Amino acid sequence: MSKIVKILLTICLTVSLLGNLVYPTFAQEAPKKLLVAYAGLISTHTSVWLGEDQGFFKKHGLDVSSVFTGSGSVTSQALLAGEAKLASTSVGPTAGAVSAGADLVIVAGTIHILPYQFWVLPQVRQPADLKGKRVGISTFGSGSHLAAEVALQSLGLDPVRDKVAIIQVGTQPDRVAALVTGRIEATPLEPGFGQAARDKGLTVMSDLTKTDAPYLNTVIVASRRYIKENPQVIESFLKGTIDGLAFLSNPANEKAVKSVLARRLKLTTPQSLQIMYDATVEMHAKTKIPSAPVAGVQNMIDALQRVNPRLTKLKAADLIDNSFVERLEKSGYIAEAMKRGR
Repeated sequence: MSKIVKILLTICLTVSLLGNLVYPTFAQEAPKKLLVAYAGLISTHTSVWLGEDQGFFKKHGLDVSSVFTGSGSVTSQALLAGEAKLASTSVGPTAGAVSAGADLVIVAGTIHILPYQFWVLPQVRQPADLKGKRVGISTFGSGSHLAAEVALQSLGLDPVRDKVAIIQVGTQPDRVAALVTGRIEATPLEPGFGQAARDKGLTVMSDLTKTDAPYLNTVIVASRRYIKENPQVIESFLKGTIDGLAFLSNPANEKAVKSVLARRLKLTTPQSLQIMYDATVEMHAKTKIPSAPVAGVQNMIDALQRVNPRLTKLKAADLIDNSFVERLEKSGYIAEAMKRGR
């Protein structure tokens, strides 16, 4: 064999080997970029945060960036404008948007309770003391607004009859500050923020997490058009969210979960972080299957009918598409993920 032929064979063999090494890299499809909105600085979105921060979405082919919008109504607007493709939000803003003609739909439910306690000033000792007073919420139609309506109803109060003013104040830290300064007399807070309120001398008048009636607080929402055109993206996103739920429930992951909570919620002390972690795990533990039960959605709609009469014509079943979660449950994906986590 001539020297030139040997050189050519060596080159061909080298190129062939390099091709086998390089080709898979080019063959791999880049993760699909996906902007996901979330409506509040509240730990009910933790499964989505973990899906992003722990790489669960990337495992399923998605490059997810989650963005805080400040309110449920802004989140709905972002979905309708196509700026966000999915959202972790509450039922109220979704129902409000749909009642106005939007094509949004709930594809999953991650928090199956009302994750709020109703905190008041120490001088408010009985429900009657709230007559003519002010209750702070984040924004109208939000999860905190609905919680305020449910709390007042459970206490035998009617905002119109009893002249209870419900006002927009902002985030939970903002509402605690408003309570302390006397700008408001009551507000709903998630249990994880309870210690901050207790440290300020505030008291719990009603614990909505113990409510017997079914409520679905936090949901995954997208437009019907996007779902129809991108069913695989929806399934992949739900898989990553389910992975986040399972990861959260495993005590071995406490440090990683705390890191996410501290960063997202700006928690600075070990005590506040521990309380938030414990409350977050407890809230999410109620969710065995992340579906959207009709009764839980309907109760949320009913609670807001006083402030949005258009909701009286809306039926929960019209807001829900459980088909993706049902397929994942039937395939065994959810059970296997939860088994790994628990």
